[in-house]
Amino acid sequence: MDILKHARDLYVAGRMHDALEAAQAACDRAPKDPEAWWLLGRVGRHTGLLAASDLAFQKASDLDPRFAPPYRVSASRFAELIEETHSGLSAEARRRLGEAAIRAQAMPTEEQVREGLDPDALSVRDHRSDELLILFQVNHENQSRTEKGLRTLVGRSLSAG
Repeated sequence: MDILKHARDLYVAGRMHDALEAAQAACDRAPKDPEAWWLLGRVGRHTGLLAASDLAFQKASDLDPRFAPPYRVSASRFAELIEETHSGLSAEARRRLGEAAIRAQAMPTEEQVREGLDPDALSVRDHRSDELLILFQVNHENQSRTEKGLRTLVGRSLSAG
């Protein structure tokens, strides 16, 4: 079995520590594969290895500029971006969002992933109540290269409601 595919499968299944070992092995076997390093960066975030995660993202970027490092902000700045973006939503986007409260969470928990949520999901409606929209900060950052890009992505997540 392809070790990178195996690492991805473990990651999607919420088996983060196993995914970490497999992603590290994929990087060892193919040290010039930016996708392996990018996956290692994502898994590293889920396992709390923030510095190692940042190094893996940088390695992926060094190998292929299409893998630009994520744009990181503080939790308070992410909350501000949500509020600023929310206040600028169109009437149609506000209608879709309804009365839902909006909460930021760093990333999906292992439990959420094991229940079927994509570990790279940008947002989710809380399964206990449709009145809560959770935006995952790290996943938004992972797909953004600048603050403008982050703001745009947050806007898309809110608009999708």
